[in-house]
Amino acid sequence: MKPESNSSSQSAPLRPVPRAPCSGHAPETLPPGLLEAVVDEAPLALALIGVDGRIIFDNHEYEKLAAGLDAGELAYLVLEMALPGWRQIVAAPAFKGFHARELRIDYPGVAAASRWFSCSLRPIVSGAVRGDPCLLLVIDDVSGPHQEQEKMRLAVLRAHLLEEEHADVLRESLSAALFRLEGPLNMLGSIINLIRHSEPAMSGALDSALAEGRERLEELRRLIPLGRREASILVNLNEVLHDVLDVSTPRLLQNGITVSWRPTAILPAITGQPMRLHALFKALVDNAIDALSGRGWKTREMSLSTHISENYVQVFIDDRGPGIPAELRLKVFEPFFTTRASHGQHLGTGLSRALEIACEHGGALELAGAPGGGCRAFVELPAGHKTGADE
Repeated sequence: MKPESNSSSQSAPLRPVPRAPCSGHAPETLPPGLLEAVVDEAPLALALIGVDGRIIFDNHEYEKLAAGLDAGELAYLVLEMALPGWRQIVAAPAFKGFHARELRIDYPGVAAASRWFSCSLRPIVSGAVRGDPCLLLVIDDVSGPHQEQEKMRLAVLRAHLLEEEHADVLRESLSAALFRLEGPLNMLGSIINLIRHSEPAMSGALDSALAEGRERLEELRRLIPLGRREASILVNLNEVLHDVLDVSTPRLLQNGITVSWRPTAILPAITGQPMRLHALFKALVDNAIDALSGRGWKTREMSLSTHISENYVQVFIDDRGPGIPAELRLKVFEPFFTTRASHGQHLGTGLSRALEIACEHGGALELAGAPGGGCRAFVELPAGHKTGADE
């Protein structure tokens, strides 16, 4: 059990707790240290917190959950997620706590790891700490059931992303083909205008052919599948990136790529379209995987991190691949442009779609050199922004 860290305000040792009289026997007291031992053996993580924020004590289960979490004190993280600005809230006399509030925490590391906790906070007056008011935080790890639900959800998400990706490629391919066909038709229209007075019969026949060609183009344009409309909601980008890593795990393993996942524990939500945001970051992760999967390339490492900068959420996706030459870092966003040798497998539409989605959400997408070599994809999205469609 970890004692209070602030030595200047060290609390008194836990006092024996008298039991109520039973069957006429004299009251009994718990031996010194027994209460601490009981708390340490509890199957739930427990922490006793002073209303001034001091951690008075915790138990072994709490320390196990806190291990490996690169985000400071676990209790403070939980309280900040459950009650932003909690230090002022819990000091109010009317504060009554909360019960069984579920939270998701993304642990950093070489692989994405999420845990779910059911958390309760109750204000108490503890005789163990000189009768001072304090807060009892109870944390129950409920990851097991959530992980099973996540497997099913990710299977649906993987199928949906694949379907949307194919639909996007089809839309862009048909749009590009129609655009290219319009060029010859416009040229034919110019020729008809030139010969209209000298060859009226021929120009009339060509006019009819031109009109029929334009009509067929419009028929094809009407056949282009429309993008799926999606409502904008509050989205946590840590969860989106975690999903994308889970969906991309088979390709990462197949190509021997190691991933370093370094999320900022508490991110402000952004308002956006979840599936579109999943597609944005999957395109960037796919681009990094392609860069690292070249034959003979030995350094196969990728890192993802999230950050907060004023009212913006920032995402960095770094790979240790060959990188993109500075003169091509804008051109790669053009549809159907690709630097990959296997043009049949890479249509060159992923980055153009990613840029479109970032702009829809009022954000920015840039490519640059990664520290240590390779490519860095940088995405910045404003917190709380409404998409252009909603506005």
